[in-house]
Amino acid sequence: MDNSMTLAILGGFIVAFLIISYLSKRNDRGTSAPSTEDFVIGGRNTGTLVLMLSMGATYFSTWTLLGSFGAYFREGVWFIGFAVWTIFHGIFVWVFGTRIWLAGKRFGFATPGQMIERYYNSKRLRIAVAVVGIVALVPVMLIQVVGGAKALESLTNGAIPYVVGVTVTSAMVGIIVLWTGFKGTAWTDSFMGIFFASILVFTALYVVSLAGGLEMFANIASVKPELLVNAGKPWKMLELWLGLGFGAWVLPHMWQKFYSAASPEVLGKVAMATPFWNSWMMAIIPLIVGTAAVIPGIVPTLNAGNSDTILPQLYSAHLPAMGAFVVAGILAAAISTINSQLLSSASLVTEDILVRLRNRPFTDQDIARTTRLAVATLTVIVFVLAMLPGGSGFLVPVASLGFGLGLQLVPSALGVLYLRKITETGAFYGLLAGTSTMAVLATLNLDIPIGPTLPGLAINIIVTLIISCCSRKVSEQSIEDFHGMFDAYLSDKGDAKQIPVLAQSPR
Repeated sequence: MDNSMTLAILGGFIVAFLIISYLSKRNDRGTSAPSTEDFVIGGRNTGTLVLMLSMGATYFSTWTLLGSFGAYFREGVWFIGFAVWTIFHGIFVWVFGTRIWLAGKRFGFATPGQMIERYYNSKRLRIAVAVVGIVALVPVMLIQVVGGAKALESLTNGAIPYVVGVTVTSAMVGIIVLWTGFKGTAWTDSFMGIFFASILVFTALYVVSLAGGLEMFANIASVKPELLVNAGKPWKMLELWLGLGFGAWVLPHMWQKFYSAASPEVLGKVAMATPFWNSWMMAIIPLIVGTAAVIPGIVPTLNAGNSDTILPQLYSAHLPAMGAFVVAGILAAAISTINSQLLSSASLVTEDILVRLRNRPFTDQDIARTTRLAVATLTVIVFVLAMLPGGSGFLVPVASLGFGLGLQLVPSALGVLYLRKITETGAFYGLLAGTSTMAVLATLNLDIPIGPTLPGLAINIIVTLIISCCSRKVSEQSIEDFHGMFDAYLSDKGDAKQIPVLAQSPR
Protein backbone atom coordinates (compact mmCIF):
# COMPACT_ATOMS: atom_id res chain seq x y z
CA MET A 1 0.00 0.00 0.00
CA ASP A 2 1.05 3.64 -0.39
CA ASN A 3 2.61 4.66 2.89
CA SER A 4 2.92 8.24 1.67
CA MET A 5 -0.88 8.47 1.93
CA THR A 6 -0.77 7.40 5.56
CA LEU A 7 1.91 9.97 6.30
CA ALA A 8 -0.03 12.69 4.49
CA ILE A 9 -3.23 11.96 6.42
CA LEU A 10 -1.33 11.77 9.70
CA GLY A 11 0.25 15.11 8.88
CA GLY A 12 -3.20 16.52 8.17
CA PHE A 13 -4.48 15.39 11.55
CA ILE A 14 -1.49 16.92 13.31
CA VAL A 15 -2.14 20.20 11.50
CA ALA A 16 -5.84 19.99 12.49
CA PHE A 17 -4.87 19.47 16.10
CA LEU A 18 -2.54 22.45 16.03
CA ILE A 19 -5.25 24.65 14.46
CA ILE A 20 -7.83 23.58 17.06
CA SER A 21 -5.30 24.15 19.83
CA TYR A 22 -4.52 27.61 18.44
CA LEU A 23 -8.20 28.54 18.27
CA SER A 24 -8.78 27.35 21.85
CA LYS A 25 -5.77 29.35 23.04
CA ARG A 26 -6.93 32.48 21.22
CA ASN A 27 -10.33 32.09 22.85
CA ASP A 28 -8.80 31.76 26.31
CA ARG A 29 -9.95 35.09 27.76
CA GLY A 30 -7.74 36.97 25.35
CA THR A 31 -4.67 36.54 27.52
CA SER A 32 -1.29 35.14 26.60
CA ALA A 33 -0.63 34.07 30.19
CA PRO A 34 -3.66 32.16 31.55
CA SER A 35 -3.96 31.57 35.28
CA THR A 36 -3.39 28.18 36.88
CA GLU A 37 -7.19 27.75 37.04
CA ASP A 38 -7.49 28.50 33.32
CA PHE A 39 -4.61 26.20 32.38
CA VAL A 40 -5.65 23.21 34.53
CA ILE A 41 -9.48 23.31 34.57
CA GLY A 42 -10.44 25.75 31.83
CA GLY A 43 -11.60 28.58 34.06
CA ARG A 44 -14.64 26.60 35.33
CA ASN A 45 -16.78 27.54 32.33
CA THR A 46 -16.93 24.40 30.18
CA GLY A 47 -20.34 23.90 28.57
CA THR A 48 -22.47 20.77 28.20
CA LEU A 49 -21.52 19.72 24.66
CA VAL A 50 -17.77 20.19 25.04
CA LEU A 51 -17.71 18.49 28.46
CA MET A 52 -19.77 15.53 27.25
CA LEU A 53 -17.61 15.05 24.16
CA SER A 54 -14.41 15.54 26.16
CA MET A 55 -15.42 12.94 28.75
CA GLY A 56 -16.45 10.56 26.00
CA ALA A 57 -13.22 11.03 24.04
CA THR A 58 -11.29 10.20 27.19
CA TYR A 59 -12.77 6.69 26.88
CA PHE A 60 -12.98 6.52 23.07
CA SER A 61 -9.27 5.91 22.96
CA THR A 62 -7.06 3.00 22.02
CA TRP A 63 -8.81 1.02 24.79
CA THR A 64 -12.07 1.28 22.84
CA LEU A 65 -10.83 1.57 19.28
CA LEU A 66 -8.33 -1.27 19.52
CA GLY A 67 -8.41 -3.14 22.84
CA SER A 68 -12.14 -3.83 23.08
CA PHE A 69 -12.30 -5.09 19.48
CA GLY A 70 -9.51 -7.56 20.27
CA ALA A 71 -11.19 -8.64 23.50
CA TYR A 72 -14.40 -9.57 21.66
CA PHE A 73 -12.41 -11.48 19.02
CA ARG A 74 -10.50 -13.47 21.66
CA GLU A 75 -13.19 -13.98 24.29
CA GLY A 76 -16.62 -13.49 22.73
CA VAL A 77 -19.91 -11.93 23.78
CA TRP A 78 -19.40 -12.17 27.55
CA PHE A 79 -17.28 -9.04 27.31
CA ILE A 80 -20.31 -6.93 26.37
CA GLY A 81 -21.35 -6.95 30.02
CA PHE A 82 -18.61 -4.44 30.74
CA ALA A 83 -20.74 -1.76 29.04
CA VAL A 84 -22.97 -1.74 32.12
CA TRP A 85 -20.37 0.59 33.60
CA THR A 86 -21.50 3.35 31.21
CA ILE A 87 -24.83 3.52 33.05
CA PHE A 88 -23.10 3.59 36.42
CA HIS A 89 -20.71 6.27 35.23
CA GLY A 90 -23.58 8.52 34.16
CA ILE A 91 -25.11 8.18 37.63
CA PHE A 92 -21.78 8.89 39.32
CA VAL A 93 -21.23 12.03 37.24
CA TRP A 94 -24.33 13.44 38.94
CA VAL A 95 -24.08 11.81 42.39
CA PHE A 96 -20.40 12.59 42.95
CA GLY A 97 -19.49 15.13 40.28
CA THR A 98 -22.00 17.72 41.47
CA ARG A 99 -20.59 17.71 45.00
CA ILE A 100 -17.05 17.91 43.69
CA TRP A 101 -18.08 20.92 41.59
CA LEU A 102 -19.73 22.62 44.58
CA ALA A 103 -16.66 22.29 46.80
CA GLY A 104 -14.34 23.26 43.96
CA LYS A 105 -16.34 26.39 43.23
CA ARG A 106 -16.54 27.47 46.86
CA PHE A 107 -12.91 26.89 47.82
CA GLY A 108 -11.16 27.33 44.49
CA PHE A 109 -9.85 23.77 44.22
CA ALA A 110 -8.04 22.74 41.04
CA THR A 111 -6.83 19.27 42.06
CA PRO A 112 -8.34 16.38 44.05
CA GLY A 113 -5.60 16.64 46.67
CA GLN A 114 -6.54 20.21 47.56
CA MET A 115 -10.06 19.09 48.49
CA ILE A 116 -8.74 16.08 50.40
CA GLU A 117 -6.33 18.19 52.46
CA ARG A 118 -8.91 20.90 53.20
CA TYR A 119 -11.47 18.39 54.46
CA TYR A 120 -9.20 16.03 56.40
CA ASN A 121 -6.62 18.70 57.32
CA SER A 122 -3.96 16.25 56.20
CA LYS A 123 -0.84 16.98 54.18
CA ARG A 124 0.17 13.31 54.09
CA LEU A 125 -3.20 12.15 52.72
CA ARG A 126 -3.10 14.81 50.02
CA ILE A 127 0.33 13.61 48.89
CA ALA A 128 -0.71 9.94 49.08
CA VAL A 129 -3.84 10.56 46.98
CA ALA A 130 -1.77 12.46 44.42
CA VAL A 131 0.86 9.73 44.15
CA VAL A 132 -1.75 6.98 43.71
CA GLY A 133 -3.62 9.13 41.17
CA ILE A 134 -0.49 9.69 39.10
CA VAL A 135 0.54 6.02 39.23
CA ALA A 136 -3.03 5.04 38.23
CA LEU A 137 -2.94 7.31 35.19
CA VAL A 138 0.40 6.05 33.90
CA PRO A 139 -0.95 2.70 32.55
CA VAL A 140 -3.94 4.50 31.02
CA MET A 141 -1.61 6.98 29.32
CA LEU A 142 0.68 4.15 28.27
CA ILE A 143 -1.99 2.34 26.25
CA GLN A 144 -2.66 5.47 24.21
CA VAL A 145 0.94 5.64 23.05
CA VAL A 146 1.22 1.87 22.56
CA GLY A 147 -2.11 1.51 20.74
CA GLY A 148 -1.53 4.33 18.29
CA ALA A 149 1.97 3.09 17.45
CA LYS A 150 0.73 -0.49 16.97
CA ALA A 151 -2.02 0.67 14.64
CA LEU A 152 0.36 2.69 12.50
CA GLU A 153 2.87 -0.15 12.30
CA SER A 154 0.12 -2.64 11.38
CA LEU A 155 -1.38 -0.52 8.61
CA THR A 156 1.99 0.11 6.96
CA ASN A 157 3.17 -3.51 7.38
CA GLY A 158 6.08 -2.32 9.48
CA ALA A 159 7.26 0.42 7.11
CA ILE A 160 6.50 2.95 9.86
CA PRO A 161 7.90 1.14 12.90
CA TYR A 162 6.54 1.11 16.42
CA VAL A 163 9.24 3.47 17.71
CA VAL A 164 8.22 6.17 15.22
CA GLY A 165 4.58 5.98 16.30
CA VAL A 166 5.57 6.21 19.97
CA THR A 167 7.84 9.17 19.26
CA VAL A 168 5.26 11.10 17.22
CA THR A 169 2.51 10.54 19.80
CA SER A 170 4.71 11.55 22.73
CA ALA A 171 6.01 14.66 21.00
CA MET A 172 2.56 15.89 19.95
CA VAL A 173 1.13 15.31 23.40
CA GLY A 174 3.86 17.36 25.03
CA ILE A 175 3.51 20.20 22.53
CA ILE A 176 -0.28 20.52 22.77
CA VAL A 177 -0.46 20.32 26.57
CA LEU A 178 2.39 22.76 27.11
CA TRP A 179 0.92 25.18 24.61
CA THR A 180 -2.81 25.22 25.35
CA GLY A 181 -3.67 23.56 28.66
CA PHE A 182 -7.18 22.37 29.50
CA LYS A 183 -9.17 24.17 26.81
CA GLY A 184 -6.93 22.86 24.04
CA THR A 185 -7.35 19.30 25.29
CA ALA A 186 -11.13 19.69 25.65
CA TRP A 187 -11.55 21.09 22.14
CA THR A 188 -9.38 18.41 20.53
CA ASP A 189 -11.22 15.74 22.52
CA SER A 190 -14.52 17.05 21.16
CA PHE A 191 -13.25 17.01 17.59
CA MET A 192 -12.10 13.41 17.89
CA GLY A 193 -15.32 12.28 19.59
CA ILE A 194 -17.42 13.47 16.66
CA PHE A 195 -14.97 12.11 14.11
CA PHE A 196 -14.79 8.62 15.53
CA ALA A 197 -18.51 8.39 16.15
CA SER A 198 -18.89 8.74 12.38
CA ILE A 199 -16.03 6.38 11.52
CA LEU A 200 -17.20 3.60 13.83
CA VAL A 201 -20.78 3.69 12.54
CA PHE A 202 -19.44 3.33 9.01
CA THR A 203 -17.12 0.51 10.11
CA ALA A 204 -19.94 -1.45 11.75
CA LEU A 205 -22.21 -1.16 8.69
CA TYR A 206 -19.38 -2.14 6.36
CA VAL A 207 -18.42 -5.19 8.45
CA VAL A 208 -22.04 -6.35 8.63
CA SER A 209 -22.21 -6.24 4.84
CA LEU A 210 -18.97 -8.23 4.55
CA ALA A 211 -20.16 -10.77 7.13
CA GLY A 212 -23.45 -11.61 5.41
CA GLY A 213 -25.87 -8.94 6.58
CA LEU A 214 -28.72 -10.45 8.61
CA GLU A 215 -26.93 -13.82 8.51
CA MET A 216 -23.83 -12.42 10.24
CA PHE A 217 -24.29 -14.14 13.59
CA ALA A 218 -25.22 -17.42 11.91
CA ASN A 219 -21.99 -17.19 9.94
CA ILE A 220 -20.04 -16.47 13.13
CA ALA A 221 -21.64 -19.50 14.81
CA SER A 222 -20.63 -21.73 11.92
CA VAL A 223 -16.98 -20.78 12.42
CA LYS A 224 -16.60 -20.32 16.16
CA PRO A 225 -19.89 -20.87 18.03
CA GLU A 226 -18.30 -20.53 21.48
CA LEU A 227 -17.86 -16.78 20.85
CA LEU A 228 -21.65 -16.37 21.00
CA VAL A 229 -22.03 -18.21 24.30
CA ASN A 230 -21.72 -16.26 27.52
CA ALA A 231 -18.60 -17.64 29.16
CA GLY A 232 -19.57 -16.17 32.51
CA LYS A 233 -16.35 -14.95 34.16
CA PRO A 234 -18.25 -13.04 36.87
CA TRP A 235 -15.13 -12.03 38.79
CA LYS A 236 -13.50 -10.50 35.73
CA MET A 237 -16.71 -8.68 34.90
CA LEU A 238 -17.10 -7.36 38.43
CA GLU A 239 -13.53 -6.10 38.30
CA LEU A 240 -14.26 -4.27 35.06
CA TRP A 241 -17.52 -2.80 36.40
CA LEU A 242 -15.89 -1.54 39.55
CA GLY A 243 -12.74 -0.28 37.89
CA LEU A 244 -14.39 1.46 34.95
CA GLY A 245 -17.64 2.49 36.62
CA PHE A 246 -16.83 3.13 40.25
CA GLY A 247 -13.13 3.85 39.86
CA ALA A 248 -13.13 6.02 36.74
CA TRP A 249 -14.99 8.98 38.26
CA VAL A 250 -12.36 9.42 40.97
CA LEU A 251 -9.35 9.37 38.64
CA PRO A 252 -7.71 12.82 38.74
CA HIS A 253 -8.42 13.83 35.14
CA MET A 254 -12.14 13.04 35.51
CA TRP A 255 -12.28 14.80 38.91
CA GLN A 256 -10.82 17.91 37.28
CA LYS A 257 -13.37 17.72 34.47
CA PHE A 258 -16.05 18.00 37.16
CA TYR A 259 -14.32 21.14 38.46
CA SER A 260 -14.29 22.55 34.93
CA ALA A 261 -18.08 22.49 34.40
CA ALA A 262 -19.84 25.83 34.14
CA SER A 263 -22.58 24.72 36.56
CA PRO A 264 -24.16 21.67 38.24
CA GLU A 265 -26.84 21.76 35.55
CA VAL A 266 -24.13 21.08 32.97
CA LEU A 267 -23.07 17.99 34.91
CA GLY A 268 -26.69 16.86 35.12
CA LYS A 269 -27.08 17.03 31.36
CA VAL A 270 -23.77 15.24 30.83
CA ALA A 271 -24.90 12.54 33.27
CA MET A 272 -28.09 11.92 31.27
CA ALA A 273 -26.29 11.80 27.92
CA THR A 274 -23.31 9.69 28.98
CA PRO A 275 -24.94 6.20 28.95
CA PHE A 276 -26.38 6.74 25.46
CA TRP A 277 -23.19 8.29 24.11
CA ASN A 278 -20.81 5.73 25.60
CA SER A 279 -22.64 2.41 25.47
CA TRP A 280 -23.16 1.93 21.75
CA MET A 281 -19.69 3.25 20.95
CA MET A 282 -17.97 1.01 23.49
CA ALA A 283 -20.12 -2.14 23.32
CA ILE A 284 -22.31 -2.67 20.27
CA ILE A 285 -19.91 -1.60 17.52
CA PRO A 286 -16.83 -3.37 18.95
CA LEU A 287 -18.98 -6.49 19.50
CA ILE A 288 -20.09 -6.55 15.86
CA VAL A 289 -16.63 -5.97 14.43
CA GLY A 290 -14.69 -8.12 16.91
CA THR A 291 -16.85 -11.23 16.63
CA ALA A 292 -17.36 -10.92 12.86
CA ALA A 293 -13.59 -10.87 12.41
CA VAL A 294 -13.48 -14.66 12.97
CA ILE A 295 -15.27 -15.22 9.64
CA PRO A 296 -12.69 -16.15 6.99
CA GLY A 297 -11.90 -13.29 4.65
CA ILE A 298 -13.04 -10.47 6.94
CA VAL A 299 -9.57 -9.85 8.35
CA PRO A 300 -7.26 -12.30 6.55
CA THR A 301 -4.11 -11.56 8.60
CA LEU A 302 -5.76 -11.68 12.03
CA ASN A 303 -4.76 -13.96 14.92
CA ALA A 304 -4.98 -13.84 18.71
CA GLY A 305 -1.53 -12.31 19.00
CA ASN A 306 -2.29 -9.27 16.83
CA SER A 307 -5.99 -8.97 17.66
CA ASP A 308 -5.57 -5.52 19.23
CA THR A 309 -5.13 -4.17 15.68
CA ILE A 310 -8.34 -5.46 14.06
CA LEU A 311 -9.35 -2.05 12.70
CA PRO A 312 -6.15 -1.24 10.82
CA GLN A 313 -5.89 -4.82 9.50
CA LEU A 314 -9.52 -4.68 8.32
CA TYR A 315 -9.00 -1.50 6.36
CA SER A 316 -5.60 -2.54 5.10
CA ALA A 317 -7.23 -5.63 3.53
CA HIS A 318 -10.35 -4.02 2.07
CA LEU A 319 -10.14 -0.21 1.97
CA PRO A 320 -6.50 0.80 2.22
CA ALA A 321 -7.11 4.47 1.40
CA MET A 322 -9.76 4.70 4.12
CA GLY A 323 -7.53 2.65 6.39
CA ALA A 324 -4.80 5.26 6.24
CA PHE A 325 -7.37 7.84 7.33
CA VAL A 326 -8.69 5.64 10.17
CA VAL A 327 -5.30 4.69 11.59
CA ALA A 328 -3.99 8.23 11.43
CA GLY A 329 -7.16 9.12 13.33
CA ILE A 330 -6.49 6.41 15.91
CA LEU A 331 -3.09 7.93 16.54
CA ALA A 332 -4.73 11.35 16.83
CA ALA A 333 -7.34 9.90 19.21
CA ALA A 334 -4.54 8.58 21.38
CA ILE A 335 -3.05 12.07 21.48
CA SER A 336 -6.39 13.69 22.36
CA THR A 337 -7.02 11.21 25.17
CA ILE A 338 -3.62 11.30 26.80
CA ASN A 339 -3.66 15.12 26.77
CA SER A 340 -6.04 15.50 29.69
CA GLN A 341 -4.43 12.67 31.62
CA LEU A 342 -0.97 14.16 31.20
CA LEU A 343 -2.14 17.64 32.17
CA SER A 344 -3.87 16.27 35.26
CA SER A 345 -0.84 14.22 36.30
CA ALA A 346 1.45 17.23 35.90
CA SER A 347 -0.84 19.44 37.98
CA LEU A 348 -0.85 16.81 40.74
CA VAL A 349 2.93 16.63 40.72
CA THR A 350 3.16 20.39 41.12
CA GLU A 351 0.15 21.36 43.25
CA ASP A 352 -0.25 18.31 45.48
CA ILE A 353 3.31 17.06 45.91
CA LEU A 354 6.03 19.63 45.22
CA VAL A 355 4.10 22.58 46.65
CA ARG A 356 3.39 20.68 49.87
CA LEU A 357 6.98 19.46 50.24
CA ARG A 358 8.67 22.79 49.60
CA ASN A 359 9.38 25.00 52.60
CA ARG A 360 8.83 28.37 50.93
CA PRO A 361 5.65 29.30 49.03
CA PHE A 362 5.39 28.85 45.27
CA THR A 363 4.73 31.92 43.14
CA ASP A 364 2.47 31.73 40.09
CA GLN A 365 5.59 31.74 37.94
CA ASP A 366 7.04 28.83 39.96
CA ILE A 367 3.83 26.83 39.50
CA ALA A 368 3.67 27.53 35.75
CA ARG A 369 7.31 26.60 35.24
CA THR A 370 7.12 23.48 37.43
CA THR A 371 3.89 22.24 35.82
CA ARG A 372 5.44 22.50 32.38
CA LEU A 373 8.57 20.71 33.58
CA ALA A 374 6.31 17.96 35.01
CA VAL A 375 4.53 17.63 31.65
CA ALA A 376 7.86 17.16 29.88
CA THR A 377 9.12 14.67 32.49
CA LEU A 378 5.97 12.56 32.46
CA THR A 379 5.99 12.52 28.67
CA VAL A 380 9.51 11.08 28.73
CA ILE A 381 8.51 8.49 31.34
CA VAL A 382 5.55 7.26 29.26
CA PHE A 383 7.77 7.15 26.17
CA VAL A 384 10.37 5.04 27.98
CA LEU A 385 7.71 2.66 29.37
CA ALA A 386 6.22 2.23 25.89
CA MET A 387 9.64 1.19 24.58
CA LEU A 388 10.18 -1.44 27.27
CA PRO A 389 9.38 -5.09 26.33
CA GLY A 390 6.40 -5.29 28.72
CA GLY A 391 4.94 -1.97 27.61
CA SER A 392 3.19 -3.28 24.51
CA GLY A 393 1.00 -5.99 26.09
CA PHE A 394 -2.73 -6.39 25.49
CA LEU A 395 -4.43 -3.02 25.96
CA VAL A 396 -7.42 -4.05 28.10
CA PRO A 397 -5.39 -5.71 30.91
CA VAL A 398 -2.95 -2.80 31.06
CA ALA A 399 -5.78 -0.27 31.30
CA SER A 400 -7.58 -2.35 33.93
CA LEU A 401 -4.56 -1.98 36.21
CA GLY A 402 -4.86 1.80 36.07
CA PHE A 403 -8.61 1.85 36.68
CA GLY A 404 -8.13 -0.63 39.53
CA LEU A 405 -5.69 1.71 41.22
CA GLY A 406 -8.23 4.49 40.80
CA LEU A 407 -10.65 2.44 42.89
CA GLN A 408 -8.29 2.74 45.84
CA LEU A 409 -9.07 6.48 45.98
CA VAL A 410 -12.81 5.91 46.44
CA PRO A 411 -13.02 5.47 50.26
CA SER A 412 -11.14 8.70 51.04
CA ALA A 413 -13.18 10.57 48.41
CA LEU A 414 -16.47 9.23 49.80
CA GLY A 415 -15.48 10.57 53.21
CA VAL A 416 -15.39 14.08 51.75
CA LEU A 417 -18.56 13.70 49.70
CA TYR A 418 -20.90 11.49 51.75
CA LEU A 419 -19.54 9.43 54.66
CA ARG A 420 -18.93 11.75 57.59
CA LYS A 421 -17.63 8.97 59.85
CA ILE A 422 -14.50 8.28 57.77
CA THR A 423 -11.49 9.76 59.51
CA GLU A 424 -8.15 10.97 58.21
CA THR A 425 -6.29 8.10 59.87
CA GLY A 426 -8.71 5.53 58.50
CA ALA A 427 -8.58 6.97 54.98
CA PHE A 428 -4.77 7.16 54.97
CA TYR A 429 -4.07 3.65 56.23
CA GLY A 430 -6.90 2.18 54.16
CA LEU A 431 -5.37 3.68 51.03
CA LEU A 432 -1.92 2.42 52.03
CA ALA A 433 -3.21 -1.11 52.75
CA GLY A 434 -5.29 -1.33 49.57
CA THR A 435 -2.58 -0.17 47.20
CA SER A 436 0.00 -2.37 48.92
CA THR A 437 -2.27 -5.40 48.49
CA MET A 438 -2.74 -4.60 44.81
CA ALA A 439 1.00 -4.15 44.30
CA VAL A 440 1.85 -7.49 45.94
CA LEU A 441 -0.79 -9.45 44.02
CA ALA A 442 0.13 -7.83 40.70
CA THR A 443 3.81 -8.57 41.29
CA LEU A 444 3.21 -12.20 42.25
CA ASN A 445 0.83 -12.68 39.28
CA LEU A 446 -0.98 -15.51 41.07
CA ASP A 447 -3.33 -17.76 39.11
CA ILE A 448 -6.51 -16.85 40.99
CA PRO A 449 -10.06 -16.27 39.65
CA ILE A 450 -9.95 -12.60 40.64
CA GLY A 451 -7.30 -10.04 39.83
CA PRO A 452 -5.54 -7.71 42.26
CA THR A 453 -8.22 -5.00 42.17
CA LEU A 454 -11.00 -6.61 44.22
CA PRO A 455 -8.82 -7.87 47.10
CA GLY A 456 -7.11 -4.48 47.23
CA LEU A 457 -10.42 -2.63 47.42
CA ALA A 458 -11.79 -5.02 50.07
CA ILE A 459 -8.72 -4.54 52.27
CA ASN A 460 -8.90 -0.78 51.75
CA ILE A 461 -12.55 -0.60 52.84
CA ILE A 462 -12.08 -2.88 55.85
CA VAL A 463 -9.02 -1.02 57.14
CA THR A 464 -10.65 2.37 56.52
CA LEU A 465 -13.83 1.48 58.44
CA ILE A 466 -12.11 -0.26 61.35
CA ILE A 467 -9.58 2.50 61.97
CA SER A 468 -12.22 5.20 61.50
CA CYS A 469 -14.18 3.68 64.40
CA CYS A 470 -11.33 4.25 66.83
CA SER A 471 -9.51 7.37 65.61
CA ARG A 472 -10.05 11.10 65.87
CA LYS A 473 -13.02 12.36 63.87
CA VAL A 474 -12.88 14.99 61.19
CA SER A 475 -13.32 18.50 62.65
CA GLU A 476 -16.79 19.95 63.00
CA GLN A 477 -15.66 22.88 60.88
CA SER A 478 -14.86 20.55 57.98
CA ILE A 479 -18.18 18.76 58.41
CA GLU A 480 -20.02 22.07 58.23
CA ASP A 481 -17.91 23.46 55.36
CA PHE A 482 -18.48 20.42 53.18
CA HIS A 483 -21.45 18.30 54.25
CA GLY A 484 -23.36 21.32 55.52
CA MET A 485 -22.80 23.01 52.17
CA PHE A 486 -23.92 19.92 50.25
CA ASP A 487 -27.09 19.67 52.33
CA ALA A 488 -27.87 23.35 51.79
CA TYR A 489 -27.17 23.71 48.11
CA LEU A 490 -28.53 20.34 47.00
CA SER A 491 -31.85 20.87 48.75
CA ASP A 492 -34.87 22.23 46.92
CA LYS A 493 -34.08 25.71 48.23
CA GLY A 494 -30.41 25.66 47.37
CA ASP A 495 -28.99 27.68 44.49
CA ALA A 496 -25.53 26.55 43.44
CA LYS A 497 -25.09 29.69 41.34
CA GLN A 498 -25.02 31.76 44.52
CA ILE A 499 -22.18 29.82 46.19
CA PRO A 500 -19.83 32.29 47.90
CA VAL A 501 -16.24 31.90 46.73
CA LEU A 502 -14.16 31.65 49.90
CA ALA A 503 -10.42 31.66 50.45
CA GLN A 504 -8.47 29.65 47.94
CA SER A 505 -7.12 26.26 48.98
CA PRO A 506 -3.69 26.76 50.57
CA ARG A 507 -0.74 25.69 48.51
